Amino acid sequence: MSNHLAIATVSEALRLLITRALAPDIPFAVEVGARKPPTEPPSDPTITVFLYQVTPNGSLRNRDAPTRAADGTVLARPTAALDLHYLISCYGEESQLVGQRLLGCVVRALTEQPMLSRQLIEEAAAQPYLVGADLAVSPQRVRFTPTTMDVDELSKLWSTLLQTPYALSVTYQATAVLVEGRVDPVAGKPVLRRTVRAVPSRGPVVERVLSRPAGSRAAPEEGPVTKDRELVVEGSGLRSDLVVARLGERRVTVGPGAVRDDRLVVAVPEDLPPGVHQVQVLHGLALDGRPAAEHLAVESNAQTFARQPRIVTPIGTAERGDGPAGVSARLDVRLDLPLRDDQQVLLLLDELHPPAGQRGASHQFRAPAPPVPRTDPYEVRVPVVGVRPTAYLARVQVDGVPSELTVSADGAFSGPVVDLTH
Repeated sequence: MSNHLAIATVSEALRLLITRALAPDIPFAVEVGARKPPTEPPSDPTITVFLYQVTPNGSLRNRDAPTRAADGTVLARPTAALDLHYLISCYGEESQLVGQRLLGCVVRALTEQPMLSRQLIEEAAAQPYLVGADLAVSPQRVRFTPTTMDVDELSKLWSTLLQTPYALSVTYQATAVLVEGRVDPVAGKPVLRRTVRAVPSRGPVVERVLSRPAGSRAAPEEGPVTKDRELVVEGSGLRSDLVVARLGERRVTVGPGAVRDDRLVVAVPEDLPPGVHQVQVLHGLALDGRPAAEHLAVESNAQTFARQPRIVTPIGTAERGDGPAGVSARLDVRLDLPLRDDQQVLLLLDELHPPAGQRGASHQFRAPAPPVPRTDPYEVRVPVVGVRPTAYLARVQVDGVPSELTVSADGAFSGPVVDLTH
């Protein structure tokens, strides 16, 4: 997601993209500004990038309404999905067709690179007036698409720009920009059992992604994959001369002894970070004399699995203090899986023994942005503010995947526990 600076960051990134697209074809200096077309046409070569309209995105607009519980508690963070509409105008000496030459560079640039790269967004966010912009880490990438306007629509647009003469222009739509609210939803309760199952119908087909303890012959189970488990991929048409499993951006070669036509076993890399990952099965084919490893020509559908971290107990408590609003402290939590620098980390606390007749409180605290790179990818430090002095079940949620809880003999959650009574 991204904060309130997302719209301005897109405009600045578009300005940078156009500025760099002019060289080396344009041999003279061109001013590129993110502003309204001027009332007096400039004499020097100029390009203006004008955001003239913002509209809700038709596909994602329902995400701007938070999901609430019956008592009004926010369960999902409110998010507005927007489309940005830009008017790009080009000015220059008409006898030398400068405006048309500039327009050609703009169209070519947005055709070659219609999607804003993370590097370009980070450079745009380096402007002093965009400090704090986090559009670069948003999973939704912004794409530019040319829009068509007939004479009537074009006339209406320019008529709204009072005393501004028409200039050679094109219009583009940026889709989609997500602006995230500041309200933190309450933490969801942990799930003991999962029954959701999705079965695609094309081959080579991955039907289910299960897991079991690494190296064992135990029956595979559904659910998240912890550090000590291996993947068991079930489907059809999985056997081939060379089988490679793609786990997110990682590729793991699967040995012949671990592959059947309806099942294969994949050893998950120990340093694969927690979070949701896709798994695909790739088949290598020997073509034109090349070995199969150089030509992974056939790939299956993609299924997802959750890589689940564990908290390495005990949980460290520092800077503890009591106040009228409750206990405040800093918790040092260590995980058994490494974190990436851009991952969103939350600490979830649930009262272990709530007072009689009262519902146990649930709290959610966001971990501060870490230094890049992380000093210790296994450690998270989270400030906790305003909680009752009691014992809590602790979970760390990484990109939507909460850490594992232990279960007692009577079927209740028993740990990890952090004690804030003293």
